[in-house]
This record gives sequence, C-alpha cells and structure tokens, in this order.
Amino acid sequence: MSKKIISVILVCIFAIGIVFALSGCTALFPSAETASGGDSAVTTEAPTGFRAVLANYGTWIWLAVLAVAFYFLLIRPQRTRSKKAQDLMTNLRRGDEIVTIGGFYGRIKDVREDSIIITIAGGVDVKIAKSAISKVINSQGSVDTQNKM
Repeated sequence: MSKKIISVILVCIFAIGIVFALSGCTALFPSAETASGGDSAVTTEAPTGFRAVLANYGTWIWLAVLAVAFYFLLIRPQRTRSKKAQDLMTNLRRGDEIVTIGGFYGRIKDVREDSIIITIAGGVDVKIAKSAISKVINSQGSVDTQNKM
C-alpha cells in the first residue's frame, strides 16, 4: 500500500476521533439553561441521536476502527510480503542469477527441496537455504520484480 493511502487512512481516523470526542463531551456544548445563568440545579437529560449511539456502542465502534486500522497497516502488507517471498522460492530454476541476503551474487546450479547450490565463482559451489535468497536477477541483468523485502 502506498504512503499516500496510509496517510489518508490515518487522517480519516484522526478526524473521526475528534468528532467522537467533541460529540461525547457535554461540557463543551452546554445547554441553553446553564449558559444563560438559569437554574443552578444541573439536569441530566438522556442522550439522543448520535450521542445516544455513542453512549451505547462507543467502545465497540473504537474497537472496530482499531481492528480495521491494524488490518490495513500491519496484517495485509505482511501477507503480501510473505506471499511474494513464497512465490520467489517456488519459481527458482536452474541457471537463474540470484543475490543472497548476505550479498553474494551467483548462478543456480541445482535446486533441491529446501536448499539450492549456487556457483559464486569459477569452480566455487555453495549450498544455501532457499530462504536466504534476496532477489532473482534475469540473465539480461535487469532486476526481477519479485523481491523478498
């Protein structure tokens, strides 16, 4: 998700929070009787309309807003990253040029179930775990779109 979308979501959540806070605070909006210096006895009225909904379900509304925010800011991006990493590991083929997490460049010599053997120099073969691959580079030298991070 792009940074613009995340910032728009955060601004919307902040604006909703301000609206909820202002509508729930009766001290900020005094009634006409207490503002005009009328009877000194404070009368409490049952909330109506939007305030009634907030009085009854305000906590649940906040929990729902937090759950949606956590999903879009934490859970969904992590799922997409792990799916890209899984696709990267399943699409490894013999002859692909790769870069490991440690920064080694090499060409895949053999693909096994959970490991691969790469050639990093003439006659130097190294066995590494599939999860240690950072990205795949095409034979033309352009970087593939399937990056691990």
